[in-house]
Amino acid sequence: MAVPPPESFDVAGFCAHPDDAELIMGGTLARESAAGRRLALVDLTRGECGSRGTAETRAAEAMEAARILGVSHREALDLPDAALSASSIEQRDVIVAAIRRLRPAIVILQHWQQRHPDHAAASRLIYQASFVAGLRNYRPDLGAAFRPRKLAYAVTMMETIELAPTFVVDVTATFDLKMKAIRAFASQFTPPGGEPVALPFDSFQDAVELAGRRHGQRIGVRYGEGFVTREPVAVTDLLSLGGSSI
Repeated sequence: MAVPPPESFDVAGFCAHPDDAELIMGGTLARESAAGRRLALVDLTRGECGSRGTAETRAAEAMEAARILGVSHREALDLPDAALSASSIEQRDVIVAAIRRLRPAIVILQHWQQRHPDHAAASRLIYQASFVAGLRNYRPDLGAAFRPRKLAYAVTMMETIELAPTFVVDVTATFDLKMKAIRAFASQFTPPGGEPVALPFDSFQDAVELAGRRHGQRIGVRYGEGFVTREPVAVTDLLSLGGSSI
């Protein structure tokens, strides 16, 4: 099979399911888009095993959410929902091929400590794939070697495990776009007068807003999104440092 020609994105979000990215990095993606950055989103699965909505419906919702956030490219890798495995070489190599083709400078992904097994497995798979993708002699049939410059793990305060972020992005100006993108996944929420089996959006919105406010509070802004890096972040200008004073 011929390998598609490589592209070059500034930032790529890699997540397990459609709507994961909107929840944990939507405001940051919208902010980067407004700054003229070229963005991609990659859903490892189509969310076909979710309790609500079909894979086809969620795919259409995902494309609309990407449009709202200003993401120029979105794709699904068709890995098996509810069956992601951090030990699967086959699944890892599908991600290797995507990284080599999209060539993102920065990859944003889910944190490895997650309640959802797919989220935890996705984090580890993407980390492994990002490293292996840079090995020149590994699977040249998957594309030319390329390794992202930095991985940033999104930290959500909606999980049972609360983690302190390495840095927080001020998403006050783009928080409304984040919420609009989340609402694009209408199949995941209870419509007016709908069955109570689905998630009421009002209560869900409260949880998302609370998480955003708590992250924002860390840096003295209204809304924020937090991220963790495994290694130190280089700073070239001390005066670029922001956030709350001591």
